[in-house]
Amino acid sequence: MRVLSIPPPTGINLSQVTHTWELLVLLTARELKLRYQGTILGLLWTLAKPLLLGLVLYFALNKVLGVKVGNAPYHLFLLSALFPWGWFQASIQFSAASFSNNAPLLKKVYFPRFVLPLSTVANQLFHFCLSIPILMLLLIASGRYPGPEWLLGIPVLIAIQLLLLAGAVLVVASFNVFLRDLEHLAEVFLNLWFYLTPILYSLERVPKKVQPVMLINPMTSLIEAWRNLFLDNKLPGADIWPALVFTAVALVAGIVVFKTLEERFEDAL
Repeated sequence: MRVLSIPPPTGINLSQVTHTWELLVLLTARELKLRYQGTILGLLWTLAKPLLLGLVLYFALNKVLGVKVGNAPYHLFLLSALFPWGWFQASIQFSAASFSNNAPLLKKVYFPRFVLPLSTVANQLFHFCLSIPILMLLLIASGRYPGPEWLLGIPVLIAIQLLLLAGAVLVVASFNVFLRDLEHLAEVFLNLWFYLTPILYSLERVPKKVQPVMLINPMTSLIEAWRNLFLDNKLPGADIWPALVFTAVALVAGIVVFKTLEERFEDAL
């Protein structure tokens, strides 16, 4: 098989952007195909994991421990946060080794390397979008109806989380080329991060003096925004500013770290 080597770009132009976009779509589609190849349920596994996790947590926290949250049914409260969190966690966890796992490809063919971790983020975004209709059906079954605010709120929140993830995965994947333990540390850290984010509980249940500390976590304001949109048809407001700040910082950090370390990838791999 003849491998087509694409020469390094000398400047930014429309054809280069188009080629990068096409490559991103191709890698995302390939990852989807490989992930579910040979399975019977296929993409349904994407929905099964958060739904089963939500069912277990609902039974343990609501039915056994009697946890209550505002006026929303606890299963809706839970899933409205679990779905966007699942996109976040899986993106970082699965993209950590995206450079190191593709070492032969990186050494043989030139292409925009940043599309490797970004294709994982896009892959998980596709899964997240599949979960939104399920959440809509559950809301309607509980007497809650999506409003027109969703048409604006969902793209805005997707854009914020997408940019946050783009920066985060570039940092993690780039450092993991040189520190292979990082992908395992990321998994442990994400599990701890889950409990430090208001997913199982609302931010209002956290003591007032601790809430400012909680907002250091960029996913706090982002998860709250997703939940307010899904449950109350409320568009993101000024209280989402921590997520915006951390998104800008993560994106800049991701670009700088990737550009700094990219030239050393081949030697480390």
